[in-house]
Amino acid sequence: MKITLDEESIENIVEYIKNHPKEIREVINVLRHEALAVIMERNVLEEGAKLYRAIQREINYTYNKD
Repeated sequence: MKITLDEESIENIVEYIKNHPKEIREVINVLRHEALAVIMERNVLEEGAKLYRAIQREINYTYNKD
């Protein structure tokens, strides 16, 4: 599927969407999965960074006590 705004009018794009709901649903599904993957990746990285900092603080505290 190729939609370009410079070659197609908005009315043609809307008509295409109305006539091809399955294809549009598939595109939306792919975008949804990709967006969710990005969100989850960011959350995992943030949680990993928090865990790393907590471990580092604990190690520093342990060695500073000695």
